[in-house]
Amino acid sequence: MPGAQAVMGGFAATASRRAWAATTYDAPVVVDPLDMVDPAEADAAALRAMATGDHEALRGFYDRYGRMVHAVAHRITGDAQAAEECTQDAFLAVWRSAASFDPARSRAATWVCAIARNRALDAVRATGRRPVPSDDLPERGFAPDSADVVADADAAVRVAEAMAGLPPAQCDVLQLAYFDGLSQTEIAQVLEVPLGTVKSRMRLALERMREVIGDLGPEA
Repeated sequence: MPGAQAVMGGFAATASRRAWAATTYDAPVVVDPLDMVDPAEADAAALRAMATGDHEALRGFYDRYGRMVHAVAHRITGDAQAAEECTQDAFLAVWRSAASFDPARSRAATWVCAIARNRALDAVRATGRRPVPSDDLPERGFAPDSADVVADADAAVRVAEAMAGLPPAQCDVLQLAYFDGLSQTEIAQVLEVPLGTVKSRMRLALERMREVIGDLGPEA
């Protein structure tokens, strides 16, 4: 079974890693009210709003999870176009089924990532192989129903869920660095917050991710 570190590497196959290399850990921790937001409660509220036809709630939900859902799909399919289609399908399914979501049974992030996982596995099975191997994946023989790809998909969802478990403010900076390849200075400009705030959020997010990833597998 692939370790969490391998999955994290696969997420960034098409993104710059310079923001990670530039991350500093000596920045003082700043108390940030946004870090106190419960992501599960925020997601549940967004889904309740979507159930009433609120397109802004869908847009906000996509802004929060679109990158990581695409990363899960790309990790499995190895193909950007297929990953984009799976991502669109996943959010369309969430929009259509928002009224049936039960926060007592699962997290919203787990739900949307699981939908993308299933769509991506279906796409792989339809072609019989990964169309284009990811840069971080070794080229090898691939059976569409193999245990390897299913385990890989499950690990990708678990890492995405761990990231989604971060407070929204921390999750935002981590995604901008990890998936968009922005430096901390660029993230501060995009979010219109002080650089010290970005450094604090990044530090807390990375510390939390290390704690969670350490429990995901023997290779973490």
